[in-house]
Amino acid sequence: MSSQGGPGGRGLGTAVRDRIRERIESGAWRPGHRLPAEPHLASLLGVSRATLREALKVLADDGWITRTPGAGTYVTHRPRLKNNLDVNFGVSELIESMGMRVGTQGLRVYDGPAGASEAARLAIPPESRVFVIERIRTADYEPVVFSRDVIPASIVGEGAQALDSLGQGTLYRMLEEEFGVVVNQGLAEIKPVKADRWTASQLRVPTGTMLLYLLQVDYDDTGRAVLLSHEHHVADAFEITVVRRGPGRNT
Repeated sequence: MSSQGGPGGRGLGTAVRDRIRERIESGAWRPGHRLPAEPHLASLLGVSRATLREALKVLADDGWITRTPGAGTYVTHRPRLKNNLDVNFGVSELIESMGMRVGTQGLRVYDGPAGASEAARLAIPPESRVFVIERIRTADYEPVVFSRDVIPASIVGEGAQALDSLGQGTLYRMLEEEFGVVVNQGLAEIKPVKADRWTASQLRVPTGTMLLYLLQVDYDDTGRAVLLSHEHHVADAFEITVVRRGPGRNT
């Protein structure tokens, strides 16, 4: 039987987890800080070591701390952002869903001709005019995603100035509100890559750091390709889940 405590019978382990997380979020325990040894920390929080271990396991699973046998428990540089690949939503919503502050750095908007590969993915003629949006997304001021989004000029029309005011907002919302385009679904490819010098400088990681590269094409309800996204994700900032169906009954 699990111990209960706090409002509404909330589990004691959950309450302890929240107290530790509050110390991390407040800056009392900063990235790299070593937590007190288990006996001392359990005494400090007024709980058993079993309850403390339960809380620490959840915090480690969520990416708030790193536990190394013989070395201790340390606050990580950032908690993992949980991304369910079965649902298509923007980076802003993902960061907000974790209770973290969304930020944008290095916003750059420009237009030019589409390369052959990008034109093919967007099903537009080669050299067609496109608008490109580059930006760094931050979670609690830490860079987590460097993105390059490509939109056909035929969709933007005369509303290009709206792209310059994107700021912290979500591109999906802007497509709908400014251009009347509703994204119905996206097709994504994901693979590990090593950060080149430019991408590493944008994400403030060493050159050669392993990143998750996501290439996605979004479509409206008519099947028209409306957005091509290149996203480089800091690998240790994300936890990805996928629903795998089947194989079901073999008849």
